[in-house]
Amino acid sequence: MFKAKEISLVNISIFLLFSVAVSAGYFISRPHTVSSKSVPVFMGDEVLVQNSAKAITAVKAEKIVAAKPALQPQSAVPLPIVPPSITYKVLPSYPASALEKGLGGTVVLSVFVGLSGQPEKVDARTSSGVVELDNAAAQAVAQWEFAPAAQGGQAIASWFEIPVKFEVK
Repeated sequence: MFKAKEISLVNISIFLLFSVAVSAGYFISRPHTVSSKSVPVFMGDEVLVQNSAKAITAVKAEKIVAAKPALQPQSAVPLPIVPPSITYKVLPSYPASALEKGLGGTVVLSVFVGLSGQPEKVDARTSSGVVELDNAAAQAVAQWEFAPAAQGGQAIASWFEIPVKFEVK
C-alpha cells in the first residue's frame, strides 16, 4: 500500500515537471509581437552652449526653415525613412550654479518625436555628470519643434538623439 502511494507521487511529480518544461518552451519559442514594430532612432548635430564668465539669463530662440519630405509613390519595396528635422530650436541657458563653479560637459538627450512633430518625451541617454546641465538641456529641448520622420509621405514617430555640450570660455 505504501509503495503504491510513493509511485503515484513520483508519477505526478514527473508529469508536473514535464508540463512546466513544455509550457516554458512554448513561451520562449513563440514570436514576440511587441518588438516587431520598432521605432527608428536618428542622431542630430551637436548643440554647443558657450558662456563666458558673465551669466546670460535670456534664452535664445531661432527659427529654422526645414524642407518637408516629398511624397513618394507606393510600392512593394519598403520606402526609405526620412529623419525628423528641427523646425524651431530654443538654446539652453547656462545654469548660474554650474557657471560659477566652471562646470561643463556633454549630455546626450533622447527625444521621442511624435506624429505631430512635438517632443513627447525627453530623457538623458548619457549624463554630463552635472544635474543642472542635464536639466537645462532637457528643459530647452522639450520646447523644440520638429518636422516628424516620414516614410512614404506618412509621418511616423521616432527617437532623435541630440548631444548638448556646455562649455565655459
